Amino acid sequence: MSEETKDQDAADQDAAPQDAAGAETATAVAEEEDKSKRIQIELEDLTEEGKKKAEEATHRTIEDIGYTLVSREDQPGSVLALKFEVAREAYEAEQTRLFKDLQKEATLPGFRKGKAPIKLLQIRMGEEALRDTVRQVATNVLRQETLKQGFKFIIRPEVKSHAIPEDGGPVAIEIDGEVEPKIELKQYQGLKVEVEVRPVTDAMVEQRLEALRKENAVVENAPEGAQVNPGDAIVVDLEVRNSLGELMENLSKTGQLLYDFKSQLPEPLTGGIVGKKAGETVQADIEHKATNRRGEEVVHTDHYTLTVREIKMNKLPALDDEFAKDLGEYATLEDLKVKTRQTLEEAETERQRGEALHKLYHELLEHNPIDTPRSLLAHQTYRQIMEDQHQLSRMGLRLEQVVHDTEKYLADQRSGADERVKVQLLLNEIGKAEKLQINDEDVEKEIEAVAEKTGRKPLAVRARLEAQKQLDQFRDNLAARKLSDFLLSKNTVEHVPMREKTEEIEGETQV
Repeated sequence: MSEETKDQDAADQDAAPQDAAGAETATAVAEEEDKSKRIQIELEDLTEEGKKKAEEATHRTIEDIGYTLVSREDQPGSVLALKFEVAREAYEAEQTRLFKDLQKEATLPGFRKGKAPIKLLQIRMGEEALRDTVRQVATNVLRQETLKQGFKFIIRPEVKSHAIPEDGGPVAIEIDGEVEPKIELKQYQGLKVEVEVRPVTDAMVEQRLEALRKENAVVENAPEGAQVNPGDAIVVDLEVRNSLGELMENLSKTGQLLYDFKSQLPEPLTGGIVGKKAGETVQADIEHKATNRRGEEVVHTDHYTLTVREIKMNKLPALDDEFAKDLGEYATLEDLKVKTRQTLEEAETERQRGEALHKLYHELLEHNPIDTPRSLLAHQTYRQIMEDQHQLSRMGLRLEQVVHDTEKYLADQRSGADERVKVQLLLNEIGKAEKLQINDEDVEKEIEAVAEKTGRKPLAVRARLEAQKQLDQFRDNLAARKLSDFLLSKNTVEHVPMREKTEEIEGETQV
């Protein structure tokens, strides 16, 4: 996981983590502390280019060290475990070279720079010198084996163990590293999936037009003495205190305008707002459950005090030709209705496409098993949790307010992350197998298509993409679309009428 996971509020140490993100963060901090004690090998040092840079930095030629590959084992999580043996003479020669390099720069009391005895340096450096020697030897032999075998490590490999026999025998070094999983594509064409078709109805068009009216409503102050209605916007002061009576500044607000208080505030607070007048107050105690580091369930109770300062009423515009003209693109209300239906139909087409791809991805995973690398799984899980936390924070909520079963939430996140990582790896492999990469000509054609659709010049579209540093993302999206088009063209998507949903009520099936 990234360094961002180190950010943990010190006040949460006793009962923390109080939410799912906290659980993930606490684990990440422990992992980072453990990593500082490990011997890790930089990915760049396993390449010819990295070796050349190291030679330039040290002003010496790095000779290959003789070694024996004792064993190789593929472990779960796309981990490659390697065991090497290095002749004792080669190991000691590397340690001697290391101390000579240190001697050139070392300054010890009583000795001029570069004149400190090597034996004294050995005493002073101790364990650190041993670790550096093991790292240099491990890097050397792993580089050779990587260039020979074509390993593709995802993250920095680690020296899991090393043994230096007292009898002068060969030095044993065990190295583990996550590698790109071997993907043997078995079947990704000739698959079949079903997609439900949901026709655009007049009711759906009317519903969208009503939404447009609400989006263009004028907010006016409610008359004196008015009460809050479910659809009103309100200006509030919100004070939240924890069980110790301490103010929670991250949740407390002053003069905040809420356009949809039912979705922006937690229950049961929202239940008491309807019917209130300006100046009146609503209070509620809201419990949040979480699991701490010891696996114990901890209940936190926060006290919410909300004061309604102002009530804002939405004045909806009339649904007529003038309303259509005000939107800027339509001459009449009928033109707006036609365009609205067209937009909904386009959205339905995209929905069907998305559903078809989603089902195809499941079929791909069924027919093409793959081992998920641990680091990619951890990163994707953390990313999803952070996305959830960010979305909720925009609504003034915390993750633990909506997550009541932390273990289940984390398990669901890991499951979803596992599927996402596997699908992406499979798609990348299919793209390579079918040579579906995007070239500059493809990008230019797509830019021209965007320019024609938006009524702009291609140079203007490219300039904007470059100015906003979105050209690479534009290329990635185009590549993803090309791969999706390929999958849809090589597999069968059967469109079926939308099935009516049924539910069981007291033993009877209701439609």
